[in-house]
Amino acid sequence: MLTHLRYTALSLWCAMPSGQNQTVRFGPFELDPQCAEVRQDGIRLKLQGQPIQILEMLLAKPGQLVTREEIQERLWPADTFVDFDHSLNTAVKKLRQALSDEADAPHYIETLPKRGYRFIGKVEPPSEVAAAVLPFETKLHPASKGTRRIPHIRFLAGCAIVLIAGTGLLIYLASKPVPLPRITGAHPLVRNAYPKMWPSRPMTDGTSVYFQEDRPAGVTTMQVPVTGGTESTIDTVRGRLQDISRDGSQLLFVVPDETQPEQTNIWSQPLPVGPPRLILKNADSPIWTQDGRGVFFIRDEKELFRANSDGTEIHRLAMTPNADSPILSPDGTRIRYVEIPDPLIDMRIRELHADGTNPHVVLAGQTFVFGGTWSLDGKVFFFTASDGDRNNLWALADEPSHWSWSSAAPQQLTFGPTSIGPPSISKDGRQLFAIGVEHQGELSVYDHTSRKFVPFLDGISASYVDFTRDGQWMTYVSYPEGTLWRSKIDGSEKRQLTSPPFAVMNPRWSPDGKLIVFTELANGDRRHMNENTPHRIYVVGADGGAPNLLLSGHLADPTWSPDGYSIAYASGSEGTDLEIRILDLRNLNSSKVPGSDGMWSPRWSPDGSHIVAFDGFSPQGAGLKLMLFAFTTNTWEELAAGAILGWESWSHDGKFVYLQDGNSLVRVNVSTRARE
Repeated sequence: MLTHLRYTALSLWCAMPSGQNQTVRFGPFELDPQCAEVRQDGIRLKLQGQPIQILEMLLAKPGQLVTREEIQERLWPADTFVDFDHSLNTAVKKLRQALSDEADAPHYIETLPKRGYRFIGKVEPPSEVAAAVLPFETKLHPASKGTRRIPHIRFLAGCAIVLIAGTGLLIYLASKPVPLPRITGAHPLVRNAYPKMWPSRPMTDGTSVYFQEDRPAGVTTMQVPVTGGTESTIDTVRGRLQDISRDGSQLLFVVPDETQPEQTNIWSQPLPVGPPRLILKNADSPIWTQDGRGVFFIRDEKELFRANSDGTEIHRLAMTPNADSPILSPDGTRIRYVEIPDPLIDMRIRELHADGTNPHVVLAGQTFVFGGTWSLDGKVFFFTASDGDRNNLWALADEPSHWSWSSAAPQQLTFGPTSIGPPSISKDGRQLFAIGVEHQGELSVYDHTSRKFVPFLDGISASYVDFTRDGQWMTYVSYPEGTLWRSKIDGSEKRQLTSPPFAVMNPRWSPDGKLIVFTELANGDRRHMNENTPHRIYVVGADGGAPNLLLSGHLADPTWSPDGYSIAYASGSEGTDLEIRILDLRNLNSSKVPGSDGMWSPRWSPDGSHIVAFDGFSPQGAGLKLMLFAFTTNTWEELAAGAILGWESWSHDGKFVYLQDGNSLVRVNVSTRARE
């Protein structure tokens, strides 16, 4: 989905009517609607955007119903494409968390099912504060010799008061963060079934927006009017769209070399039509210079160069290790890029002058940062970063204010549910264009009669499903939130068991149906979650409560023994000392399963006599062999082999093991090794 977002810049001052304070107080909290801030005992809370707008609506009508329709009309107008129910529930949940409020026993926000919300806390009436004036006498009177200096002293005192007040104002200005833009609306320009190239940045010449789709004929460059409408194909060189010149007359592409596929070349494409032209070989990540007469580009992911637009006069400017997604500042004096380390633990936004001098870090500590763009005046830098669930749009003040010595901190502008890709800015500087991705799954069940998969529980967006042994209860992980739920198999008596920052995978019911063991992927911080993040194993009661940590480290795939006294799990990471271990829950002793080196994803058989696990990794991260361990002999045997094996599961009678082999679902007879 190609999306455009409207944004406005906040004014420098939080204006209030003269002589009146608009702050609304309730309990230890206060809402300042002018500055869009919520404070607790004078300390600003980390709350912004839609939750604050909802709170403002509730406080405007204390004790009265604010309908869902009213909230939708104000926060998500008709031209806004959004999953309203999910977005509203998320915003209210964040608001309740900030206020330490509970949905089941609310102190402030009461839910009226299917109708809306009501503020039930005590709201203090706003107080008026008169403007204070410090008078001092300036009229000179004849005075005795001993009192002639009094007016002068009073004048100095008045100056001191003004000086102190002025100093206080400067200190306030210096500590006040620089206001940043906010998103005021969004709607899709293009919405169809073709995947958009991700993460890529759309380009605009002021009339059209250019982007790429993965179509049956391959990656295709498309255009659509900036106001939306019918998209159309444009005939370009086959490659990755990288940049557009400032005058909108030429596109830049990165194209794989025909003779050396691992090498890429840079091509230019005239607009609206014209033959493409090869500019440079063995080059990547090109961007136009400000005047369009040259290009900056990267070689070997570590060196920045500049060349003329015809490929001549190549000059090496600087070393830029792990550089990606460069972009030129509006005045053409600086280049900003993303530094992608290995492993992806601390991605940084770096910058240097266009002549290669003054390299420095602009922003550190982010995970999965995808490019960005400047506002037209160069005062704000927009970029995309992941919060562990989805990619959101952020804004960063480009440099401290002349009045401020406080360090700039990025501000999140979007909060899902749509993931936002790297943005481009419109020619009038009032809109951003970006690729939007909506993550949605559908829970399905295989129907033997029709021999098809059909929606289960109305096709809820969920994965990692497991059932109790009596078949009455199920547990699953909501997608893309990654939260753990349990319910009856008809969907009733649903209860959420975990909340972010937990990211849950592979929950398993205990044999007695009282506990659920699961893998937690985020290690307590979704923003920095990646393939190298340590995983932890937790257990939680089926009726809720705080999850209890069992094991921490690089661990995954817990599975219960039939008697419920032990859990088998995989220890280690891909290519790093993988093995199967068993934890005895009675004494918390862990022991290695003999001969399990290099194995992962264990599953205990229903009768407790065997464990199956995968051995080896394919390039796709799947198993190469399905192995069977017998406790009676302490030996392993091969059950099946394939290129892409995954998601094995025992039949209830223990006679078969089901698994995925590529795009096929197969089962293996444990006794005969026959495969169906």
